[in-house]
Amino acid sequence: MTAISFRARAFTWSLASLSLLWSLVFASGSLPQFDRVMVLPEPREIADAELTNHDGESFRLLQLRGKPTLVFFGFTNCADVCPAAMAKFVQLERSGLLDSNQVNFTLISVDGERDSPEVVKAYLQQFSDDFIGLTGDPGDVRRIASSFRAPFFKGEIRDAGGSYSVAHSTQMFLLDQAGRLRAELHNPSIEAMAGVTKAVLAE
Repeated sequence: MTAISFRARAFTWSLASLSLLWSLVFASGSLPQFDRVMVLPEPREIADAELTNHDGESFRLLQLRGKPTLVFFGFTNCADVCPAAMAKFVQLERSGLLDSNQVNFTLISVDGERDSPEVVKAYLQQFSDDFIGLTGDPGDVRRIASSFRAPFFKGEIRDAGGSYSVAHSTQMFLLDQAGRLRAELHNPSIEAMAGVTKAVLAE
């Protein structure tokens, strides 16, 4: 065998191996890697649960299925992290990097004591009329949040007016069209948010 034919066969084998590798990656449902995005090794099932949406209507998590969904656990009295997360939702929605009509943008309140549907609706209207706001009893939300591994804790009363804060997770979460958790997004760029969401859309 000549050196040229050997190199040709080696190149062919390399291509075949690479093709097989990509086939296995896509068959396993893996997503591309993006900066500050933690892709789960395996999709995680999120159990259905009932909350109340910003219009005061009963809303089940399964109603999010059919579209990829970006989820953030926050609250309307949050002074910094939550407005920043909602601003990123707005930037992605308006970026043109993906068809925002094919994506759900969802805030789940971790402060059901104060965040009534009316309060959540007024809060979201500062950002977009198309965002989904969900609220409910803190115990019910805590069970949902535990499926995402997104803990939150009510702080101590700070003054005579009864004000308090809520410590909560700062990452966003990406669900696929089947409602399975696929990735955690830790303050990523808009490009990374669009990239991983488009990868889910393309499945």
